[in-house]
Amino acid sequence: MTTSSRLVWSLLLAAASVAGSGCGEATTDSATDPNHELHASLRQEIRPTDGDGWFGNAYEKGVAVLSYDPPGGHFRVFYVLDRVSTSAVDPTDVDPADGVPDFVNRVGAAAEQTYDSTVIRRGFRQPLDDSKYHDRPDFGGDGRFDIYLRMSGKGSDGYRVTEVCTDGMDGTSGRCSGYFVMNPTFKDSSYPTELDGIRVLTSHELFHAIQDAYSSGQWRTFSESTAVWNELQVFPKTAGSEGTWRDYLRFIRAFQNEPERPFDKSMGSGPAGAYAYGAALFIEYLSERFGPKLIREIWEGCEAGPTGQLRNFLDVLDVTLVSRYGVTLASAWTEFTRWNLLTGKLADGKRGYKDAAEYPEVRLEPTLTAWGDTQVALDGLSARYFKFAPTLTERTKVRVRLDDLNAARPVAAAYVVSAGTAVPGQEQPLSVEGKELELAPGDWLLLVVASPVRGSVARTVKMTIAPLPALAPPPTEVTASGCSYSAGPVASRHGAAASLLSLSLLLLLRRRSGLL
Repeated sequence: MTTSSRLVWSLLLAAASVAGSGCGEATTDSATDPNHELHASLRQEIRPTDGDGWFGNAYEKGVAVLSYDPPGGHFRVFYVLDRVSTSAVDPTDVDPADGVPDFVNRVGAAAEQTYDSTVIRRGFRQPLDDSKYHDRPDFGGDGRFDIYLRMSGKGSDGYRVTEVCTDGMDGTSGRCSGYFVMNPTFKDSSYPTELDGIRVLTSHELFHAIQDAYSSGQWRTFSESTAVWNELQVFPKTAGSEGTWRDYLRFIRAFQNEPERPFDKSMGSGPAGAYAYGAALFIEYLSERFGPKLIREIWEGCEAGPTGQLRNFLDVLDVTLVSRYGVTLASAWTEFTRWNLLTGKLADGKRGYKDAAEYPEVRLEPTLTAWGDTQVALDGLSARYFKFAPTLTERTKVRVRLDDLNAARPVAAAYVVSAGTAVPGQEQPLSVEGKELELAPGDWLLLVVASPVRGSVARTVKMTIAPLPALAPPPTEVTASGCSYSAGPVASRHGAAASLLSLSLLLLLRRRSGLL
């Protein structure tokens, strides 16, 4: 799915899902009125098959709308064949030749695959049955989730509509049902194949419907990131089918380009739109590090109660990590910032993401070359990355230290990258006490300064990099009468005397044996 489609339509649809909802308007007593609706509804003609549609999304008047119920019984796909319609699907019907266009068949199959993977095998809640939330019979006709194949508009390839939501009368609030609209073709699109486009759309948009069965009011940073993550869960990267993988890589680049953005303050609107989708990187980290089950546990914890009060997903994540995995959100975030560094050409195949070498690299600050202090601004859950590349003519000891001027301790680390290589060495934790590291000519440092504190005010950390006294050259081997000994310095305070004594004994033995 293209970035523009998700960013534009999701904002418009969010407004539509609220307008005219009448949420919480209970005018009768449900205990005495058997006809009372327990759920608020949007009483607008907003479906493509109903009236004028919402935002002009109706099919052209007079065009026959057909429907297909794929095997499995969970979905209904609406489409048109009339070529006068801009939304007509390709009528090709050969695989299989069953009277249903191949494109429509593939949409139904991908939807059922999404249902099987997400609901049956991974235990997420199924989308709400929309037939229970309407007082009219023409909202899709039955309880199947409805997919409309219709051109979405320039720059879009599909969108999800949240249509009706529970109002608390049945003990839940903010749980919503709806439908989604998807383009009837992906020819000449950015997807490798039409099937790739279908799989991306269905696995992403149907996960939004599943999210709405828990809570429709979560930050887009969480809802969009988990929807992107779900694409790969349903349709993993395989040879000949890489649409979801490419979609994921394209979006996480936005996250890697803004590591300094405070994750806990980015709701996913405005300039943070692409970042919200790219936050799938954090969801993938959680999934690989603690198991995919954790993502379902977060959504289960986010469900709104009868009053409609929402629990922020980060609150739920923090509690879940501690109670079920024995890890704090702060420590998980710190590790996450390290994984993000070890990507692209900096990946070694042993640390971090399983496919880290294919990931876009995190953005580094301008390279530092001079000794001294650097002021590092931090805010919320974030991180900043630095490369320090001094010009050295000999091995040099370096001290790196951090001073947090606001007394909040950042979590930082350094990695030595040896000359002629690209892969960082072992992680070296940094602190206010400082860390001594050794660099040879051509070596350089990678430094990550992380902020693992939620909601913290913006603050400045001072990072100081300074050389220590030059190191002596390494020991050289001196040969005497066919034997070798070290002429370099000895670490022990008695080293010089011991070396002289050893040499004297060696000469004495050789004299006695007639070798001298």
